[in-house]
Amino acid sequence: MKNFILTFLLLSAIALISNAQNTTMKTTRSAENTVREFLETVRSGKSPERASEFMADSVKAHQLNAENPEIVTRTLENYTQHVEEFIQAYGHYQFEITEFIAGGDKVYARWKQTGNQTGDVDEFKASGLPVTEIGSAVYKVSNGKIIEYWVQIDRKGTEIQQQRNSSVASVPIKNSLPFPDAYISGDALYISGQVGIDQTGELVKGGFIAQAKQVMDNLGSVLRKSRLHYKDLVNVTIYLTSMDNYAELNQVYRTYFDKKFPARVCIAVKELPRQAQIEISAIAGFN
Repeated sequence: MKNFILTFLLLSAIALISNAQNTTMKTTRSAENTVREFLETVRSGKSPERASEFMADSVKAHQLNAENPEIVTRTLENYTQHVEEFIQAYGHYQFEITEFIAGGDKVYARWKQTGNQTGDVDEFKASGLPVTEIGSAVYKVSNGKIIEYWVQIDRKGTEIQQQRNSSVASVPIKNSLPFPDAYISGDALYISGQVGIDQTGELVKGGFIAQAKQVMDNLGSVLRKSRLHYKDLVNVTIYLTSMDNYAELNQVYRTYFDKKFPARVCIAVKELPRQAQIEISAIAGFN
């Protein structure tokens, strides 16, 4: 009888431990999925308006600055605005998760964000040159929503890049061409063909992919002047000097959208202005 009771107690303890482990694993998987989708969808700048799918209505944000740590409350509206400010400053930036660790209801993530500074940031004027930000955060998740996070940004590293970029002499681009970047008619914005020139007025180096990214960034800059985004595009026309670049085009192009793409046509041509390899014109709608 004594052995039976001991066996029963041992099996019960094992069952309790197993159940606890299963619960922890489920919590970890849920937190991991929530944070990864949040980073890839919202923080990446692809669809900042979808913050409500991954964040609680009110989130406590710990800004871990060595000289002035502070805690702010993020609502869904001001977090969306926070990401849109990144887009205004750096265009359609590239966002890469470089480390990701989940345990229980907390997830640690580190990322690299790279974009061209198309807007003024603090005392640094828009340079059109690349700026890379390294950041990391620990997110706490409850019931499938982020409720709190602790974030650190390499602000000094970003500032050094901005200082360096501001010291680079740039030549103002004189718009002597007989057409505007865009024209508004009715409820639509008609965007003139964009090629891969940067703020210096020169075609970017680095081959087709570099040009394709610059063209899409230029397209985004024109959209933002009218308070529109890539998601507002309804029709896109792409001109390529070689259809051999079609696969690389799609590789770059799809990163500027979430799930919904505008109507599109792609045309092969003999040559393009400035000896560019790609040109894109588009139509966007005012909702």
